[in-house]
Amino acid sequence: MNDRIMSDGVAINVLLIEDNPQHAALLDQMLGEAMDERFQLIHRETVAEGMERFAQGGIDLILLDLSLPDSEGLDTFLRVYNEAGGTPVIVLSGIGDEALAVQTVGHGAQDYLVKGHVDRHWLVRSMQYALERQRARQELAGAHRELELRVEERTAELQKANTSLQREIGERKRAEEAVRESNRQLADALGQLRQTQQHIIQRERLHALGRMASGIAHDFNNALAPILGFTELLLLRPDTMADPPKVKSYLRMIHTAAKDSAKVVSRLREFYRYREEAEVSAPVGLTELVNQVISLTQPKWKDQAQANGINIRIATELEELPAVLGNEAELREMLTNVVFNAVDALEKDGVITFRTLRKGDNAVIQIADTGIGMSEETRARCLEPFFSTKEQHGTGLGLGIVYGIVRRHEGDIKIASELGCGTTITITIPLRGAEKPAPKPVVVEPAPPPLRVLVVEDEPLVREVVSVYLNEDGHMVETANNGVEGLEKFKAIPFDVVVTDRAMPEMNGDQLAIQIKKIKPEMPVILLTGFGDLMLDVGERPAGVDLIVSKPFTLHSLRAALSKTVDKQKPPSAAVA
Repeated sequence: MNDRIMSDGVAINVLLIEDNPQHAALLDQMLGEAMDERFQLIHRETVAEGMERFAQGGIDLILLDLSLPDSEGLDTFLRVYNEAGGTPVIVLSGIGDEALAVQTVGHGAQDYLVKGHVDRHWLVRSMQYALERQRARQELAGAHRELELRVEERTAELQKANTSLQREIGERKRAEEAVRESNRQLADALGQLRQTQQHIIQRERLHALGRMASGIAHDFNNALAPILGFTELLLLRPDTMADPPKVKSYLRMIHTAAKDSAKVVSRLREFYRYREEAEVSAPVGLTELVNQVISLTQPKWKDQAQANGINIRIATELEELPAVLGNEAELREMLTNVVFNAVDALEKDGVITFRTLRKGDNAVIQIADTGIGMSEETRARCLEPFFSTKEQHGTGLGLGIVYGIVRRHEGDIKIASELGCGTTITITIPLRGAEKPAPKPVVVEPAPPPLRVLVVEDEPLVREVVSVYLNEDGHMVETANNGVEGLEKFKAIPFDVVVTDRAMPEMNGDQLAIQIKKIKPEMPVILLTGFGDLMLDVGERPAGVDLIVSKPFTLHSLRAALSKTVDKQKPPSAAVA
């Protein structure tokens, strides 16, 4: 790398402030391979050197490491950002800290990327988006200035018209017309100002949504861990297939984790609806739940840890407890976060101990680890939202989520920890006499009579699952990759029902439903979509759609939808399955 600046005006000059020459060389190689942009990388190893080079001019974008010889953490970003004068700054750091990422983005960083988790395409896309946002801000500022100038000009014209009206009473008609024209132009200017303000408000809403979505992403990744872990075990160890009980156990846990993932996604609805108090009401067996969480988190505390050269042993001291009233998915999420937090605290071989016991009218769960522990200051603040510490990897991560779930269950959480002596988290939940009901027999939705079904879905895997479900029930299935192909097959072949995705290229599900109803108004159309919950909440019902089935769907929900289509007593209004 050298310090030359391209003079042809085509290259984008990127200032990299990074003290690791290997990382700098890798970035130079990655940017040199970019096909859609020409980047010129200018490397400096300290904040002082970087800002000295920035002052010379010609820098379009700054890539910044947060751990440098002359600065550390958030202070590094603030120093560079304050001196950058509006030049986009992207943090590219080895610190994988969600709270620090939120802080830097909240203070103006265009993006926060973690070294080792970013490929060339991701890096180039982030840089392009940062430059586009910078250009958009500049254009918006220019629009503001132009708008203010126009308002001032129109105001001056109005004042001139009023003066002219006073001086030339005989030309009242012309003066009145001038006033009306000025008012119209002023109203146009005011409308543009309001539109600009709406853009600013929308940008701030998106920024807030991004901060909330980071927590959802954290939970979703936790829910995906057992799915990836157990499927990887089955793929890496084909001999496991010879042990049906173990395979069945793995599949049951994968299925549970997948349903939890769907619940995590459904929590996005909380951005536009109020929480229903009745959601926390079902009896939950805590001892059984602890055993389930131990199995679900095995890929994290066993396989992933062993891959890093760390052996973690799980110890249990479990008493059988009465059921508590609660939300099973949230309680499972709570314990999973505590387990992951404990695993992150173990930098060498150690033990995680689970205890359940009863104290009076309360159920108590304890999770103790032999990890690095927390200082008194960290322990006192670890439950605060967005709080974390960079000195101790993993300490306090996820505990804010745990605290929120405990409080929603009217419980209490206590944390005992000491540096070098591990951490013990004690969770207390009231026993309210909830009796866990006997397991209800699984009701299998009977398959409707054989039907001729047209399945329109652009995702091959989803299309395959729907086809397998329907074929297993004896239906005759014809598939199409998109709405256009689906409409052609509908015209050529007789069908009893149409099952279609909503978001598809060329012709979406809403448009396909309208076209089908034009040809055959009595044809039942089922909309299979990941937007089902959202559509239900806002009361949306596309024209031509008789039934909405939300993704992810099950054999039960698909059978129920088909049964409703052949039920002649079903009212004409659409329902959500």
